[in-house]
Amino acid sequence: MKNILLPFLVLYVVCSPVFGNFLSANENDPYLKASFSKETELAKLISLESHTHFLAVFEKEFGEHFNTEKQYEALKGSNVDEWEMLLFENRNNQLTFLKNHPDYSSLSTEFINLIVTEVNYNYWHLLLAYSINRSNENTGLKQVTSLPRIMTEAIDPTKINNNDRLVSKSYRAFLPYFVIYFNSHEKGFAKYADGVKSVSDKAEFAKKNLSGEVLDYTLSSLISQYSNLLSPSAFRYWTSQIYCQNLRTYLSNTFFDDVLAAEKSRETKKEEAKNKKDSESPSLLDLNDKAFTFEKYKGKVIYVDFWASWCGPCRQQFPFSKKMHEELSEKEKKEIVFLYISIDEDIEKWKEATKKLGLEESGENGHSYDIAVKYRVSSIPRYMIIDKNGKIVNDNAPRPSSPETLNMLLELL
Repeated sequence: MKNILLPFLVLYVVCSPVFGNFLSANENDPYLKASFSKETELAKLISLESHTHFLAVFEKEFGEHFNTEKQYEALKGSNVDEWEMLLFENRNNQLTFLKNHPDYSSLSTEFINLIVTEVNYNYWHLLLAYSINRSNENTGLKQVTSLPRIMTEAIDPTKINNNDRLVSKSYRAFLPYFVIYFNSHEKGFAKYADGVKSVSDKAEFAKKNLSGEVLDYTLSSLISQYSNLLSPSAFRYWTSQIYCQNLRTYLSNTFFDDVLAAEKSRETKKEEAKNKKDSESPSLLDLNDKAFTFEKYKGKVIYVDFWASWCGPCRQQFPFSKKMHEELSEKEKKEIVFLYISIDEDIEKWKEATKKLGLEESGENGHSYDIAVKYRVSSIPRYMIIDKNGKIVNDNAPRPSSPETLNMLLELL
């Protein structure tokens, strides 16, 4: 008889609907790794027959209200007033359903408190998520979208901490949003440009307002979510602030390699950006108003002369430049370029001075407003030597009047 019934029992277990999914932790929730997790006790509480009957109907009626993926998508298409009114109505309907349910008297106090906590914190979680998710999605915004004060005034940061509530999935989902939103409120809702400071400020806010298991969980959640923004030292520090050894071990084993990889990637990008910036030739304007760069003279040695029409010492050096140019052989003149770059604010004055001083006769001419910033030219005259490969070999070269200048140029041929 036992052998005959066994297949039917297995079939019943496999095919029976599982109720209470909206109460159970997601598989990637740090809460499951914590020594203080009560997920096993929650499973037992849900499995009681009276609770299962209630959850079967409740989840069928309101299950989507607790589906964060769908709710996050839904908030994108609402304005803040519509969204809050919808959440408020949903919460009232859920609490009314609980209170008026035929099996209410058979539900345990512990279970009723759990459902009330889920309902209330689902409301607060999705309300704060409206601000944070919408702000993160719109990268063009420089400010985090603040909610009307009347919507959030009921949230008292000093009364959020409650270890017993951690068994509630909605409460746990609410905690990081609470920290992110109210830390942003303290900072005037300005968006962060520095990822490490962003996470550190959030963690500091959590330490100031939370404690015990709630703090451990919240820090773990923040570290899990923003590990790619943390430097290795910041990761180590904030992980060390978590009392629960299980969570520290979980975070280190799961995320530290990614933290190292992210840090390496950031350093690589910084180096690439620096090299690109250093190697980029500045845009110059010639006397015919056409743009060009140092690339125009690739394969030649360039002696750059930074000057301006109003600069007396610059003018004093021009005869020496012309003399150096005259001393070059015809072949050397084709391989060495004397490039006069003006930083005049008035382009017409530059053009007039170029003709008046005869600079077209012994070299090339260009103008740039921002080149002085790029090469940190704080005073003029200033000279620079670039080799045939386009590499700056001397960014503060000797003046044309110096006897060593011509030899330095010839040595690069």
